[in-house]
Amino acid sequence: MVTLADDPCLAQNTGRRRIFWTTRVEVCGNYTLCGEPCTIPGLEYEDSESGRTIKTDEWLNGLILNILNTRARTNAKCPSPAAVFGHWSESYRDDGLYIGSRLWNAASKSYVRVADAVKAIQAAVQADMGKLIAMGVADSVDVSATYRGRNLVEVLVAATVMNNRHVLSLSGHFVSGTWVWH
Repeated sequence: MVTLADDPCLAQNTGRRRIFWTTRVEVCGNYTLCGEPCTIPGLEYEDSESGRTIKTDEWLNGLILNILNTRARTNAKCPSPAAVFGHWSESYRDDGLYIGSRLWNAASKSYVRVADAVKAIQAAVQADMGKLIAMGVADSVDVSATYRGRNLVEVLVAATVMNNRHVLSLSGHFVSGTWVWH
C-alpha cells in the first residue's frame, strides 16, 4: 500500500501540497454578470492509457486563484454572523497565517479617492501572496494594481519559484455595489 507521504511523485517541488493546487481559470466555462465576462475556475482532468488524473502543471497559478477566491475573515468590528467569512480550518492554524484573501475586505470599504482604493487592493493582495513566501512555496512575489477607468482595476501577480516566473492577471469591475473579478 502506498500512502500520500510515500508517493515519490508528490515530493516534487513542494511536497504533498502540490496535488491540491490545481484550479484553472476557465475550465468550467464562462458567463456574463451585469454585462461583464466572468470565468468559472475548476479542475482540469487528463486522460491517458494509465487512467485519469488531475493536471497540475499550472499548480502555482491554481494556488494563487484558490487564495484569492477564498474570502478571509472580515476585519469589521461587529460583522453579522453571516458576514464573518473566512475558512473553518483557520481555527486550527498555529502559525498566525490566515486562510484566504483580504482583497475582499479591502475592496468592500468606501474610499474618498480611487487611488486610495487601488493602493488598498494592491496591499491586500501583496499581503495575501506573502503567505507563499512565508510557507516556502515561492521565492518572491510582486503585485501591481492599476486603475483603468470605468470602475476597472487590473491586478498583476508575478511569483518566482527557482527562477521560473508564474504570472496571473486579474481584472476587477465594480458593478452593482460589489466587485466582480475575472
